[in-house]
Order: sequence, then C-alpha cells, then structure tokens
Amino acid sequence: MNRPDGRTGGRAVATAVLAAVFLTANPPDRLTAQDSQFGIRGLGTPGRWESVRSRSTGGAFGPFDPLSPLSEAGLADVPQLTATAMQTASYRDAVVAGTTSALRATRFPLLNVAGRVHRRLAIAAGFTTYLDRSWDVTQRDSVLLRGTLERYTDEVTSDGSIADLRLAAASRLSRRIAVGAGLHLLSGSTRETAERRFDDTTFHTVQQFAEVRYSGIGVSGSLLLGVAPGLSVTGWARADNRLRATVADTTSAETDLPRMAGGGILLAPSPSVRFAASVAWRGWARAGAGAFDTWSWSAGTEIGSGRMPLRFGVRGGQMPFGPGPTAPTEFATAAGTGRAFAQGRALLDVGVERLERRGGGLTERVWTALVGLTVRP
Repeated sequence: MNRPDGRTGGRAVATAVLAAVFLTANPPDRLTAQDSQFGIRGLGTPGRWESVRSRSTGGAFGPFDPLSPLSEAGLADVPQLTATAMQTASYRDAVVAGTTSALRATRFPLLNVAGRVHRRLAIAAGFTTYLDRSWDVTQRDSVLLRGTLERYTDEVTSDGSIADLRLAAASRLSRRIAVGAGLHLLSGSTRETAERRFDDTTFHTVQQFAEVRYSGIGVSGSLLLGVAPGLSVTGWARADNRLRATVADTTSAETDLPRMAGGGILLAPSPSVRFAASVAWRGWARAGAGAFDTWSWSAGTEIGSGRMPLRFGVRGGQMPFGPGPTAPTEFATAAGTGRAFAQGRALLDVGVERLERRGGGLTERVWTALVGLTVRP
C-alpha cells in the first residue's frame, strides 16, 4: 500500500483549515431561518453545547469530550493543539391546531480551539450558541375603525442569537483526578420588527424596528474522576448572572439566568467500545413567569477506534419555555460516524438527529444534519 508523502498530508490539512475558515467566514443567512416555536414566548431556544461527536451519541459523551464546551475537566487530556468547527441544517415541521408549517434553519453553532500550555495545564477558547432568537410569527385579526370592521395581518419577527464566549482551563492533578473551570461572556443581538398590514390598502402599513443587544457573564467548574480502569465519572456546575437587554444604550430588561448542574459516567470495556450516560438540571424558572426548571438525560455508545467509528444515542427531557402551563417535553435519537484523514491530523464527523417536542397543543418534529471538522496541525 502506498503511503502518503508529507506534501499530500500537508495539502489535506490545508484543505481542512480552509474549510473551517469558510464555515466561519460565511455564516448562513439568518433572515430566512426559523428556530423552535417553543422559544418564542421566552428568552429563546437554548443551544446544545456539544460537538458533532457528542451530539451523535445523544449528548451522552458531552461531559467527557474536551471539544464540547459543556464541561472543562476533559480538557486536561487534550494531547495537542486542536481546533473544531460545526455546522447544522434543520428541517422542522411545526403542528398547531392541525396546521403544519415547514420551517428550515442553518446554523454555525460551535467553534472551539484547545491546546496544552504546560505539562499539567490545558486551555480552550471558543464560542457556542447560548440562545437562538430567530422566528417569524403572523396573526390575522380585525379592528373597528370609523364604524367599519377592518381586517389586518400582524407580523412580528426576530432575527439573531446570543453567543456564549468561553475561556476555560483544566489540569490533571493526578492519574485519576482532573479539574477545570471556565469564564463565560454572553453577547449577541437581535433585529426585531413589528408590522401591521390592513387588507384595505387605503390604510398605511405600520412598522416598528428595534436593535436589541444582550450581555451577561457566567462561571463554571467541573471534576473528572477515574474510578477504575475503563470507568470514569464527572460532575459539572455553572452559574450565570443576568441577561441584560439594551435598546439604544438604554437597558430595557434584565432577566435572571439559570443555575445548572450535571454529571455523567463513561464505561470503556475495550479501546473500541465505549458507553456513556449523562444527566443535567437547569434552573430556568429564575427567568420569570412562563419559565420552567428542566431535567434532561442522554445515553449513547461509540463503537470502533479506527478511522470510521459508529455512534448512536438517545436523549430526552424538558424545554424551559412553552405555550402551556407545564414544561414541554422532547425526545431525540441520533447516529453518526467520523473519518480521519491527513495521517490523523484532520477529522470529519457527520451525524443525523431526529427530534420531537410536544407541549401546550404544539408539536415539532425536526430532522437535523450535523457536520463537524476537527484539525490537529
């Protein structure tokens, strides 16, 4: 079998780097995107802080994955400088009162760079989506004007998101113990529009526009324990302060953000077979009326340690915002694989997720394609 020479490997890595730059420099057009309908009456749709590898296992490997910005302690085992980027495409059917709307969204939800700065210290920096706030809602109604009932259409849109910018560090204190901590800066903006159009064109269309900017801060910490050969457990916690909304340099709202905690277990009976499970609690009820505390769980497996492992997983739990008196529920299955090339210095991960959410008379069914690119120069 012919072995690739250095130039061939170098070209492959260069191609991977260029692809990552392309994903970063050309974000999808958010104007046509529609996020979950369950985030419209609240702060938005919470993002998932997982790489493609972890999300393809239902999120079960997230607390152990150094490239998933969920827990920091796993960074202690990053062997070298590593960069990863992720892109998703979602195809959503929202069913309300027997009417189905087909929606679509493309996102670039994660970029992370990690590496060692000392034998016992690794750091990471990057961003992920904290809340998605892109939606478009129309409503038909009427109003009595000068003795005549006039029909009109109201359309309210929001376009934007809130990003979680993270700086994290981790250290392996001993062969069995690793700890990590992170600082999180929340930043983003939305362009919001409200418009009323009358069926009678002799009435003027009324429009309002606003650019809303958001800011916040949070801290997190985690602990990873090697209980026995092939068996590890981890725990993590995070606290965010308040999300500040600003319009024209004036604070329009301040909302308490959740406290969060979670844990996981990883079992690796052999180098080619790994099982994981995780659970998390998020105290979203602090955000005010109409918000709910949530529990979530996941379980998954990764089979194969070669060039193309197979990954499977399931997850379930609750959504923090919804139209009903109780928290909406969600359940998802996922699968994926990966491919190493350029002598292992670049990895392409792909996955697919099938998700269903229910609550308050609303049902969402979503197919999501996941693509991730990881480069190790």
